Amino acid sequence: MRLNKAQWCWLLYDPGNAAFALLVRAVFAPLFFMLCVRGIWNEGEAAGKWGLLCSGAGVAAGFFSLYCGALADAAVRRKLALAISTLLGIFSTVALAMVNDYRWVMIWYFLALAAFMLSNSFYDSLLISVAEPEKFSYLSTLAYGFGYLGGLLPFLAMLGLGGLLKDSALTSRIAFVTAAVWWGIFMLPLLLVVKEQGVPQKNVRFYAGFAQLVHTLKDILHHRNVLIFLIAYFLYIDGVSTILMMAAPISIDIGMSEYALMGTILGLQIIGFPATVAAGKLAQRFGARRIVYVELALYVITAALIGVLSLAESASAKLALFLTAALLIALAQGGIQSLSRSLFGLLIPAEKAAEFFGVYNIFGKFTTVLGPILVYAASQWWQRSEYGIVMLIVPFLLGGFMLGKVKFPAGK
Repeated sequence: MRLNKAQWCWLLYDPGNAAFALLVRAVFAPLFFMLCVRGIWNEGEAAGKWGLLCSGAGVAAGFFSLYCGALADAAVRRKLALAISTLLGIFSTVALAMVNDYRWVMIWYFLALAAFMLSNSFYDSLLISVAEPEKFSYLSTLAYGFGYLGGLLPFLAMLGLGGLLKDSALTSRIAFVTAAVWWGIFMLPLLLVVKEQGVPQKNVRFYAGFAQLVHTLKDILHHRNVLIFLIAYFLYIDGVSTILMMAAPISIDIGMSEYALMGTILGLQIIGFPATVAAGKLAQRFGARRIVYVELALYVITAALIGVLSLAESASAKLALFLTAALLIALAQGGIQSLSRSLFGLLIPAEKAAEFFGVYNIFGKFTTVLGPILVYAASQWWQRSEYGIVMLIVPFLLGGFMLGKVKFPAGK
């Protein structure tokens, strides 16, 4: 499939926000936070509180995604909503680089993460403006694949810089600014080229979002398959996002070095690109739902391996288990997210894309609530945050079961 100009410009936003997802969310923000709270909380407690912070950001972003998504659909201003939320994320990420106190770190990261999650709902909703339904899976997985490459380049730069500076805090600050600039640059092609579908309603008022929010929720109740899919998606993708967000603090909690973590993430990015593109091609042949099932199985195995980590006695055994879990994540992460996005796109009415994708995101992709709470509970009950990851096996299995109950339109 050859991509047109609009599809390329839409796709490029993924490599842009991937810099935030990798540099800030997955690596340097949690490491920076752990540095700031050293001597205040122990590693297990700090990891648990970090999880609660991520949950709170997801809840906040979820509400605003629903409200703003309804307004964006009514006024056909999804690109404007994307620009505003992205700029808020960029500003908060730069501000994060300017503070030292752990409380300010939590405040600015909360805003940056919520804005990042919010912007994703508007980005996702523009998929139906640039592609036909039969091309959703291919374009969605290709975008995720390029996202791996887009995040890899600045990460390699920060990895080299960290080796030269030998200062984790300073490297983290530079990484925050780098991610913000990268994110902003790659937003521009989408804003300049992509044209939205839809006819704007007349006299749209800011308070109309609340009424539309209620209407959207009622509307979803009449789309049975959309509702079932959202429940399934919430159950399994919450665990996927939790493992990504909590990898850094949990690796510190179990005694892994920063160098081992960095090297593992580097390998994950390298493997993730071809694995995600391959998932798209396999989905075209065998069906997207079947490939999601396979990737769910890989995540179940991953959760079990992370639980075994603390039981390993030698450092080499821990490292081997950690690397095996990372490999499985690299094979499954991009595919399960991109194919879920394309499956949802097949179920929803095109004229309500932003508000439906707002609900989609609050149910799963960015509202990482259940998993971090389990991690926090495990850190309180057993003083082992990684046991919370093991408990994710249950929602993974339930999510797969519910996904099997979804009926897709004939021929899709």
